[in-house]
Amino acid sequence: MAKYRIGIDKDLQDIVPGYLDNRRRELPELFTFLAGGNLEQLKKAGHRLAGSGGGYGFDRISELGKQLEAQALAGDTAGVAALLEELKDYVENLDIVYE
Repeated sequence: MAKYRIGIDKDLQDIVPGYLDNRRRELPELFTFLAGGNLEQLKKAGHRLAGSGGGYGFDRISELGKQLEAQALAGDTAGVAALLEELKDYVENLDIVYE
């Protein structure tokens, strides 16, 4: 059952599913970066997420992206791991209502 009920502008209905599919597809790559200690790529990914989420109505994705970027910059792999798990949980458990 979806845990996160989000109201999204109905004008975004055509593009939101693709955006979320892309986020779900990139998760394994992000976990691979973490496993390989590639904090630079995780910092870049966090920056992209921070810039994109809000534009689609997903402020939480932007928040997680900002935190991911900061944790990667700080070299906090445990913090990065926790944020990636939170991002995964979020994008896999959304219930979108178009308003």
